[in-house]
Amino acid sequence: MRGWLPFYRTSVGLGLRALRHGNREREAIVRVVIPLDPSRYLELPWALEALAAEAGEQVLDLASPKLLAVVLAQRGVEVTSVDELDVEVERWRRLAGHVPKLELVRADGRALPFGDAEFDHACSVSVLEHIPEPGDEEALRELAWRVRPGGRIVLTMPYADTAREDWVDEAKYVDHGEGEAGKHFFQRWYDDAGIERLLDAVPELELAGRDVVRLQPNWQPLYSRLFPWLIALGPFYGLLAREATGPGGDVIRLVLRRR
Repeated sequence: MRGWLPFYRTSVGLGLRALRHGNREREAIVRVVIPLDPSRYLELPWALEALAAEAGEQVLDLASPKLLAVVLAQRGVEVTSVDELDVEVERWRRLAGHVPKLELVRADGRALPFGDAEFDHACSVSVLEHIPEPGDEEALRELAWRVRPGGRIVLTMPYADTAREDWVDEAKYVDHGEGEAGKHFFQRWYDDAGIERLLDAVPELELAGRDVVRLQPNWQPLYSRLFPWLIALGPFYGLLAREATGPGGDVIRLVLRRR
């Protein structure tokens, strides 16, 4: 596994800068204590490499972890990062509003306020799974329309051999309505059929790359179950684990190209 150090340094740097300027909110502290959640080691370095965006190009980011947008902007890429959560946009304006070439915008990914083919490339890391069907198809279609022909779209999502959905007692992101027994939709785990459904819904895109990966050892399940007790390991996930492919993978990574 490689390429995570720029994200690690950027995360810590943003947190320390915010703290020096009197910002004591939780996100500033998290940037230092847990620079990257476990799954981000599989997603962010790969997305940066798969996008292959050059300085001066324009990239549309749909609600990915904002470190990806910050690192891209630091490399001279013009980044527009969209999020439906007002609080998330404002939080990251406080953390990274000083970074040139980075624009943070509040918008619904199912109805993006941009013109057709306005961007060179797009990305959406660990986002589509949080949008109830058919909203994930709508969001991917919006990304396809906003990217020029030949442009790349890179995606990551949770993967399982058999698709399933996670429902929670309280809405964690945007509340798109309750299900049975007052539960709120949290995320979907895609299987091969779910990925096929998603891609078939957007014929403007062709598949250019696909792999399923996991951390080895896989810290994510332990991190989720034992939080906050594993916070002390936050700085070391990338050193203690490696990327593995094959059976048991829980993150799918897709590279799509606009026809």
